[in-house]
Formats: sequence, structure tokens, C-alpha cells
Amino acid sequence: MSIIRKFVPTATLLLAMCTAAAVHAQEIPRAPSTPQTPKNWVGPKQKIVAQVLVDELIASRPDIMSITMHATPPGEKEVYTMIAGSFPDRIGNQSSPGDVITLKKGVSQVESKWGTPDYQKKVSTVLPLKDVKGNYLPVAMVIAFHTSPTSGKKDTDFLAPGLAIRDALSPRTPSVDALFAPAQ
Repeated sequence: MSIIRKFVPTATLLLAMCTAAAVHAQEIPRAPSTPQTPKNWVGPKQKIVAQVLVDELIASRPDIMSITMHATPPGEKEVYTMIAGSFPDRIGNQSSPGDVITLKKGVSQVESKWGTPDYQKKVSTVLPLKDVKGNYLPVAMVIAFHTSPTSGKKDTDFLAPGLAIRDALSPRTPSVDALFAPAQ
């Protein structure tokens, strides 16, 4: 009997925590275009600098299918989320493990999408952003390039263009906080 009394408060606390988590999860609706991906952040109502950078790149580069940026929003800990992207309804989606590896470790990746319906339709590069001094920021930028089975390109052919795009952004990314600043 004393064992039950000992664990009842713990069970009650766990139930309260699960209920609070469920209520919080309901506050952030999932994106219609990615209903299986949980959201873990609600972005600001105004456009931020990161979104301006994405919008400019999408408008100027017909070879790019999509771009997303992933980071930990200011004031959050261990929250890895899409902070900007070419699919605005996905902003706030939880970052994938590959995105998190890039933003935590500064690792560049090339994803051929082998074994998925997107194979030979797009190749993604996942790259850490750099600041104005060339230091890695804990921000991952995913650039999906259009490709086709007849292009003659292999997945690694997309790394150099991705790095060039990333490096061209460096003068405009002095810090992670600067990406979250309201757009002018």
C-alpha cells in the first residue's frame, strides 16, 4: 500500500505533464503540405530577414526547387525548427535529424533522394550558414535543386553551387539573431 501512495503523486504529475504537452501541441496546427511533421515553433507575424533571403534566392534562381532554413529560435533551448522557407506553411516544422546534424556540427551534406519518389527529380544540399567572418553559424540551409534523369549530373555536382549560394549570403548573415530580425 505504501508503494502505491509513493507513486500516485508521480503518476499524477506525469499525467499533468502529458496533458499540458498535448494542449501545447494542439495550439500549433500542422502544415497542410506536411501533415505528418510536427510543429514545434510559431514564427513571428512579421517577415524576418531569413525569409527575405529565401524569397530573394527563390526568385532569382530557376534551378532551385525549394529552400529552407533551420535553427533554434531565440529564447528556446534544444528546439530545432524551420525558421524560413519557400513553403511558408511549413515554418515551425520540426527539423529533420539531417538538418540538426548540420546545424549542430557544421557538416555539409548532399542528399540524392535515392529510394524516394523525388529520386532523379531533385538533389538537396544541407549546408551550415556562415557569418560575415566565415565562421559557421548553428543554422542549416537546405537547397533543393531541380534535376532529371537526362541532366547528366550526379548528386555531388550540386555541392559547389550550394556552397556558392551559401557563401554569397555570408555578408548578410552576421549572426543567428540577425536572421530573426524583422524585415525592413
